[in-house]
Amino acid sequence: MIATKSLYSTLLCTSQRLITNLLVVGSLITNLWASNAFAADELSYEVIAERTHKPVLFTQGFLVDGKQFYETSGLYNQSLLVTYPITEPDSTWAKISAPFTKKQTIPSQYFAEGLALLDNKLYVLTWMEKTLLVYDKATLNYEKSMSYNGEGWGLTTDGKALIRSDGSSRIYYHQPTDFSITKTLTVTDGEQEISQLNELEYVNGVLWANIWHDDRILKIDPNTGKVLAQLNLAALRAQVKLDNSEQVLNGIAWDPTRNAFWITGKQWPKMFLIKIH
Repeated sequence: MIATKSLYSTLLCTSQRLITNLLVVGSLITNLWASNAFAADELSYEVIAERTHKPVLFTQGFLVDGKQFYETSGLYNQSLLVTYPITEPDSTWAKISAPFTKKQTIPSQYFAEGLALLDNKLYVLTWMEKTLLVYDKATLNYEKSMSYNGEGWGLTTDGKALIRSDGSSRIYYHQPTDFSITKTLTVTDGEQEISQLNELEYVNGVLWANIWHDDRILKIDPNTGKVLAQLNLAALRAQVKLDNSEQVLNGIAWDPTRNAFWITGKQWPKMFLIKIH
């Protein structure tokens, strides 16, 4: 019996060491892949401001217009379209308790996704429901809906078309009047297609896209789909206390007054204003 226990103990220790070694090797391979997965150059940035962000918001779409943020929050039975000021109160309590300027509940059958503002209309994608919802910017009142094929993830505009991602490597350009597709791009970094494209922002002739469950934002040529550069924001996520793996980076909003991007994530308690160099 003693010999059997000794043999069992030896085998157990050997198995544990083997598992530990495999985990170490796996971690090294993962880190090596992560550092070499993108051929595009990495951009540098600095944080120039921070602001609180309500952690009740499961951020899907995020944009700045004038002195206001507009944001969609996802999940079934919980989806919202909200707006609130960029400038926040001084006291901690006031920051936490400040109400939204306006809030529109999205019908429970929809999972709200990307958000775009064009000609004073707010366009809201839905995830699996193949429905684009249109709201008035001033009142957040619902106006109409349009249908489309496939999934809805991120949404932005170049001032003419509505630009959609669907979680693949493809970007779709839509006509705002009927949401028909006018152009499709495939996003590539070198020879590699980049999938899981999510939140989008179009700024000064460049398309920016984050990758779902990744801390990178890609700078993309909107004419060719080629990745021009990448921005690694893992250091920002590390500054935020998060409870689960779904609280991913997922908010990119260009602030033309400050010439910088506001960055946040799903249920993050703060957002960051970053200037890219």
